[in-house]
Amino acid sequence: MSNNFCNFIPAPLKQLNFSLYFWGQGISLVGSWIQSAALSWLVYKITSSTSALGLLTFSAQVPMAIFTLLGGDIADTFQKKKILYITQTAFTFVALLMFLATIEHANFWFFILLTSISGFIAAFDMPTRQAFVVELVSNKEDLPQAIALNSGMFNAARIIGPSIAGFLVALFGEAICFLINAVSFLAVLTSLFFIKTKKGENLTKRVRVNFKEAYNFTINSKEILMSITILSMAGFLGISYMVLLPAIAKIILNTNVQGYGLLMGSSGLGSLVAALFLGTRKNTSNLINIIKRSSLLLSVSLIGIAMFQNFICSMIFLFLSGFGLISLAVTTNTLIQVKTPNNIRGKMMSIYSLSFIGLSPFGALVIGFLSNSIGIESTLILCGFTLLLADIFIFKL
Repeated sequence: MSNNFCNFIPAPLKQLNFSLYFWGQGISLVGSWIQSAALSWLVYKITSSTSALGLLTFSAQVPMAIFTLLGGDIADTFQKKKILYITQTAFTFVALLMFLATIEHANFWFFILLTSISGFIAAFDMPTRQAFVVELVSNKEDLPQAIALNSGMFNAARIIGPSIAGFLVALFGEAICFLINAVSFLAVLTSLFFIKTKKGENLTKRVRVNFKEAYNFTINSKEILMSITILSMAGFLGISYMVLLPAIAKIILNTNVQGYGLLMGSSGLGSLVAALFLGTRKNTSNLINIIKRSSLLLSVSLIGIAMFQNFICSMIFLFLSGFGLISLAVTTNTLIQVKTPNNIRGKMMSIYSLSFIGLSPFGALVIGFLSNSIGIESTLILCGFTLLLADIFIFKL
């Protein structure tokens, strides 16, 4: 009986290091999504402006776009576990500051400042976490499953976190959400303490060569270049539903904060299903076809969110958009991880992160101001059709 049960456990979760990281990071991410949902709702409550929502996303992602290549360099140069100790501790202090700022009724711009600081920390945290997964699995054949499980954990948190946030905000206000997030970082810090990894090679002397090597590697691989280009377009236009979701919930669907949490949860559920689906695949062939179909699904879903304006239809299209976006991101991640040599893995992960977030802050800013000018529905339709045309053009190259 126990042997049969073990057969259902994915191979990476049978390895102590990955299992510790998986569960510790999972608890922490639930806290992060509780904070993210509460912060967006708080900003919209303070400002009643979709432009402010765009600016909030912009302030979080611009520091990531600027510093993520440096973050990849740091990830390749120093021990990843130590970097994560620093970044996760820094996130804890930012969450505590947000808790205090909410209690003291700080203005909108103070939250923008704290969000920018979080974005700066994430520039070093994100590529390090992506590259760290490889060190936690002993068998490279388990890597696609490990990446998919990592994404599945992230997106399970996207379901659980906002749903909890909706009820917490309704019952206790936004401040408690920031405090819970600060406490949740203790889980990942504890897991890092018990993870045992070998000290990585110091690659400081090879920094310049490796960045050129990573750039050339990207340009010379048609599949990687195409997938990164598609992911960049999704980062610029595909995030529109996430930026505008508080306004969609309040203005178009006329729902409350619990309804907003359910809408975020629907998108998260789609993302989780995508990650679980990809987690069952051990075959890494034809990944580029999954990337193409995922981007097309995202395009159509954006148009559907705008055209079918009732709560159930919105949940369905948000599910599909979450599925498409995360299927695109995870498959691109897997494609890069499988094809990338170890000595430039951190830098390739920073290129991956940059492709996803490099254009997204500018997309968020444009989407926020555009929705104020032409309306939320028209903005979503424009984003969906533009992404669809971009996909068709890239596919034909």
